[in-house]
Amino acid sequence: MKRKHFIFASILFFVFTVQGSNLKVSDTLITPSQIIDSLLLSENLDWSVRLVSNFKQQQFRLSNEDSRLLYLPNNPYGVGFGIANQKMVIDVVFNLKTEDEDHTTKFAAEGAIILAKNLFGFAIENVNGYSVSSKQNEEEEFRRDISMSSIGLEYIRVLGKNDITVRGMKAGLPDTHKTLVSYGLGGFLLWRDLAADASIIPEADQQYFNEQAEIYDISGFGVGILGGVSAYFSLPAHFFATAYVAPGIGMEYKYVKTESGNYIPSNPLLFKTDFFASLGYNREKFYIHFTFGTDWYLSSLDFDNDIFLSVTKSKFVVGYNIGKVFKKKKAF
Repeated sequence: MKRKHFIFASILFFVFTVQGSNLKVSDTLITPSQIIDSLLLSENLDWSVRLVSNFKQQQFRLSNEDSRLLYLPNNPYGVGFGIANQKMVIDVVFNLKTEDEDHTTKFAAEGAIILAKNLFGFAIENVNGYSVSSKQNEEEEFRRDISMSSIGLEYIRVLGKNDITVRGMKAGLPDTHKTLVSYGLGGFLLWRDLAADASIIPEADQQYFNEQAEIYDISGFGVGILGGVSAYFSLPAHFFATAYVAPGIGMEYKYVKTESGNYIPSNPLLFKTDFFASLGYNREKFYIHFTFGTDWYLSSLDFDNDIFLSVTKSKFVVGYNIGKVFKKKKAF
């Protein structure tokens, strides 16, 4: 196992999502014990257990004006279980694999937490093995040597009077019966690395691309600004819906290695868009929740070549509320 795979495996042994809200910030820093007590041990929190099924796929596309190659990982489905309360969700998901297809190996984690009106989010992906399909012909092949790793960080400062309802949006446990709209401004960071043993362009498609597209390694680091708008809709008959969109623009330094030589693209622009939507049904003892989200990154490699990264995910959750778990202990 490579060193980077070991690091990813250690960090991402549990695939989890963490949300927090309404943490009070005083003149002093919040200590780790205060955060743990607020997120895990408070007697005011109502807990639930969950069954989870999900779809998650980190794909990328290499294209020019006339041609396009799509790189898709296999076995994107998973099942698992989790726990949740008003401030946190932890879901553990196991990847499903079939015997009649080439397997993609992957690690993934994402999360978000709110401190006052500050939203901090992250996403980590490591995918090894892609099916390559071509717009120019019907041929498809599986490349086990192609891997994509990425780390994304995001920050948004809520500017409206309503807090972003991260828990209500993503946990399936809404804390309001009102329709709310929030907006904010912030920024993002992106690190990514695409690596292969040889050119990522199949032999049958090499005639459609120039030699600068014969890539076997791309590393990049980007930074930018973004703005986000979220909406929470309280619907009749115990249903609710949410939506979130955050477009952004930034600059990315990229270093490209090809079969004919290495180069640094002169166009640094990086375009980003995040989108999330959900529909849920919530009762006193159980809830049902479906979510869909996608993150897009588009940048130029010069020489009429563009690379597009997309992380798409959806989740179906059935949860049962078990109520309060922790109670304060009496001093005497």
